Amino acid sequence: MINIAELKQELLNELFSSNVLPLIQLNKKEKYPRKYTDKEKYKIQKLVEKKHTVVGIDIYQYSSFPTNKQVFVPHLFEQMYIYAWNLIKQNYSFIFQDYRNIGDAKKSKYIEPIEYFISIGDGGYQILETPIHAILFILTFATIVRLYNSDLFMRKLYAKIGNIELRYTITLDDLYKYRKNFYGAAIINNSRILSKDKLNRLLIDNNTHDWFLDRIVGIENLMSLRLSDLKDIEEFASYTKKKMGEGNNALIQKENNKTSKEGIKSIDVQKIGKIKQKKTYLEVYNLHIQAIIHYINFFKTMEKIITVSVGNLNTSGIENEQI
Repeated sequence: MINIAELKQELLNELFSSNVLPLIQLNKKEKYPRKYTDKEKYKIQKLVEKKHTVVGIDIYQYSSFPTNKQVFVPHLFEQMYIYAWNLIKQNYSFIFQDYRNIGDAKKSKYIEPIEYFISIGDGGYQILETPIHAILFILTFATIVRLYNSDLFMRKLYAKIGNIELRYTITLDDLYKYRKNFYGAAIINNSRILSKDKLNRLLIDNNTHDWFLDRIVGIENLMSLRLSDLKDIEEFASYTKKKMGEGNNALIQKENNKTSKEGIKSIDVQKIGKIKQKKTYLEVYNLHIQAIIHYINFFKTMEKIITVSVGNLNTSGIENEQI
């Protein structure tokens, strides 16, 4: 499972006596400290000491669809989501080794993707282990969209709804769990960036950009990254190394294969602006990625090589203070 800190009742009780009755106190003579003690600050900081990756995804201009199309879009998105994870499990044996197929009957130690997905009907927010997982998830989802727009997937729905476009955002920031829900800056900032973008792009925040700089000397190096390089990245330290040679490992392979057509072929990254979030500013980067992916057992019927692009090179459209 993804290790996300949880806001538990014990801490709420300790700080605020949250389960002590009566909650209404008519005697206001007792004063309570307005500042947290160092011990309290430490416990609160433990909730958000680790930053987490969130992918925001939604269908571009969904609200402008007529009702007879709009009503079926959540079903369309759900089917795309399920098939995207099926393809991920077929094609990324090492990087997604901790995840299980959606719908598997047996509960296990593996990550159930949908338990870390916040649905908004025409999209949602997927919590993942690293920004590398996020890029591969987005490229796979974009493949499903390409198949749909080519009238090869869910053809009866396509006949009624027609082409769709998606936009994506990746953020890396604080995240915590309360009861069964997720909260924190990673989701807030993601939603903020996604709502400000008026185009169908792939945008990332500064933390994501810096994560790639720190781990692989820049996101552009995904084009030459090998599975063997991941052993030096702390987030992959506990991964089972033998899975590098097992199953199928699309796009990021064990070693560079000069004869293979498959791989991430181009990545363009541009710093395009900043948007205000409360009293701070979020720096925003625009990505355009093109990849060639060889799908094995494609939908259980065939093999397929597909070239897919996500994002675009348009640098306008962030509605706030520009850099």
